[in-house]
Amino acid sequence: MSKKETADFDVRIDKERIREKDRNTLKVIESVFDFQTSMLIVKLMNNGIIKDIGFCVSTGKEANVYHGFGYKKEELAIKIYRTTTAEFKRNWMYVEGDPRFKGYKKGTYNFIYTWARKEFKNLKRMESAKIRVPSPVIVNKNVLVMEFIGKNQNAAPLLKDVKLKKANKTYSQVVDMMLSLYEEANLIHADLSEYNILYHEKNPIIIDVSQAVLMDHPYASAFLYRDIVNINRYFSSLRVETYTDEELFEQITGTLPSPKVKSVEF
Repeated sequence: MSKKETADFDVRIDKERIREKDRNTLKVIESVFDFQTSMLIVKLMNNGIIKDIGFCVSTGKEANVYHGFGYKKEELAIKIYRTTTAEFKRNWMYVEGDPRFKGYKKGTYNFIYTWARKEFKNLKRMESAKIRVPSPVIVNKNVLVMEFIGKNQNAAPLLKDVKLKKANKTYSQVVDMMLSLYEEANLIHADLSEYNILYHEKNPIIIDVSQAVLMDHPYASAFLYRDIVNINRYFSSLRVETYTDEELFEQITGTLPSPKVKSVEF
């Protein structure tokens, strides 16, 4: 066999090894995800975004988050939105009033893809406003890749699971973040609570922002008031001397909440 023939043979062997590795990877992924999601993850691997996907970090009604690694050994959080859940049906109001998604198509799959893009856009917007959130990497249909909050495969805990040594300081930090959301990012989280805030290196980090809306959303003020009630309730339970709900609303918006805003139920 000539040197050229030997080189060509080696190339074919290498390609076959790569294909075999991809087939094995796909088998592992397909044991956890549906076929379409599996193919999306393989595509992200082939495109140099994800090198490896591992254990499940958290499970939710709408999505699961998995730990992964990128090709620079950076830790990633890979959020997979379920395409078979009915939970998204109640979320239409967060998209219907958002001018960024006026043209979104009806239907479960299309809504879920829009929901994932909305989280990506909101994360980008918050990051640009220097608000502590997981840095977004890429979104493709129902797969969102972002920064992993934690270290050495240990995920940062939710705020609700932390015994805060300086709860007053953390309350002030969260209030500052809510103010920055409003003033700098022009967003309302719309589901802020101790369940959607991580605590890492003595700092709160906001997560789960798919439902976050722009300030001109018809329910923006009501969503903000609900966020304030949730945050004040939690920190009051830790014996923090909080603002009243009305005081904090006025501090953020410059106006007092109307009786209508305070009475809206979702």
